[in-house]
Amino acid sequence: MPLRLLLVAAFQSVALAQLLAPWVPPQNPQTPAKIALGKLLFWDEQLSSDDSVACGTCHLPEFGGSDGRVDAGLHPGADGVFATADDVRGSAGVVRQANNGEFKPVPAFGLRRQATGRTSPSMMGAAYHEDLFWDGRASQQFNDPETGLLLIPFGASLESQAVGPILNPVEMGVEGRTWQDVRSKLQAVTPLRLASNVPNDMQAALQQNPTYALLFTAAFGDPAITAARIGMALASYQRTLVPDDTPWDRYIGGQASAMTASEKAGWLAFQNQGRCVACHWAPLFSDDLYHNLGLRPALEDIGRGAFSPIPDDYAAFKTPTLRNAGLRPRLFHNGQSPALGDPAQWSDAASTLNVYWNGGGVDPSNLDPFLVPLGQLGVTLGEVALIQDFVRTALTDQRAALRLPPFDHPDLRSAVTSPRVFGPALAGTHAPFFVDTVPTFPGNAEYKLGLAGGDGATAALLTYGFTSLEPNATVLSLPWHLNVHGWLSFSLVGQPGQIGHATWRVPLPNDPTLAPIPFYFQLFALDAQAPGGIASSRGLELFVR
Repeated sequence: MPLRLLLVAAFQSVALAQLLAPWVPPQNPQTPAKIALGKLLFWDEQLSSDDSVACGTCHLPEFGGSDGRVDAGLHPGADGVFATADDVRGSAGVVRQANNGEFKPVPAFGLRRQATGRTSPSMMGAAYHEDLFWDGRASQQFNDPETGLLLIPFGASLESQAVGPILNPVEMGVEGRTWQDVRSKLQAVTPLRLASNVPNDMQAALQQNPTYALLFTAAFGDPAITAARIGMALASYQRTLVPDDTPWDRYIGGQASAMTASEKAGWLAFQNQGRCVACHWAPLFSDDLYHNLGLRPALEDIGRGAFSPIPDDYAAFKTPTLRNAGLRPRLFHNGQSPALGDPAQWSDAASTLNVYWNGGGVDPSNLDPFLVPLGQLGVTLGEVALIQDFVRTALTDQRAALRLPPFDHPDLRSAVTSPRVFGPALAGTHAPFFVDTVPTFPGNAEYKLGLAGGDGATAALLTYGFTSLEPNATVLSLPWHLNVHGWLSFSLVGQPGQIGHATWRVPLPNDPTLAPIPFYFQLFALDAQAPGGIASSRGLELFVR
């Protein structure tokens, strides 16, 4: 038997009923105050530059620690073109913004939300991985992001990972965002101001320490807000997210009835015929190593190969834990596979079922040698179904699925409140539209609305009112969506052939009496390709609340 399989067998023989407590670096000990601060930061959309994205936006327990916004996170892949074979199901971030906050078009996404080039990995059980991200670039050494000094020499991949997205102009930041920008913002905001249905423990923490200065004092002894402390608090919270209450855990712990007969058969096939344990070692159900499955041509994304000289690491990606994989809407690092239990597992060539059945994806050039077609191992399609059902049900922690502690969390504003668009647009070269991702909460001095339309540099008219026209009226062959109370003129900027754009900054008063009042907008832009030379947007409804 090969050495690796001997090691697997040895690990399986001592499989634990539950995961051991994760490693905690002595330089960042767990404390209740630090965990509370980390949980608040993780679920606060105000950690982003424009209040539209929290860490938790892309890492929801009920979706297996990944992102449930599958359609919103489409990335065009290496070719930069949507609707081609290399498209990636990533996570939606922010609309691109220059350092001064102005909305800014970028290739592929234009003035729409950008998306990450890989699927969000699960944050549940992340504390057990040696390095983090699909390519392992978040290493165990944690250097102070502001000074470069080594703070934690070992076991700090969570700290290293946590500070990455906050300054990233795709995920949470504007171009050139600094830690001083983050610090100034957290000093000024009310923690968790935008969330609703806040869990009791978070409410209690805020009642005791209602500002971030007080929360940092409780966690670290003084009110200084630093990048290192933000990373340490976020890591401390994530170390509590241990998904160890599954049917499999209870079954291994001696509760024979914890798994169904079908799940037991799937577990046996998982260990034996399917050889799944070669890479998915219990109890984490990951070997924490990197493997090339040939999902796409290697040049599209070389994965671990960007950081490792080992040939086998070229286009290889970390083995994800299978715990709570049954909750994830898309699978693999590029999200190419439909969910477990989806009928498309059988028909889609890019599914996990078919990739493993066929012994890899479309690029066989550097396949992991342990990736053998399941049919050659004597596995039947019935056994494959049992294995998938075992992973989908027996490895799911229902506390995550039901948002129960430690996986409880507030509702994010972006998930429950969004502007409404209605009625048709009239397109010319481009159909005008609004960039309406910044939240309209009372007192938002940084509120802004992006205006996009026409062809390059052109003129635009923004109309506004307090009642809508539904269905729309037609005036001068243009659709009208509101009773116009007034208008503002704008000069849109842009290159010929590209959509013109402008950013309208409008500080919102901190006046709760505005809450029931609807505000309606429609944008008209000069466009030689539109009927009559004018293109128009759909209607937009906003509430200041």
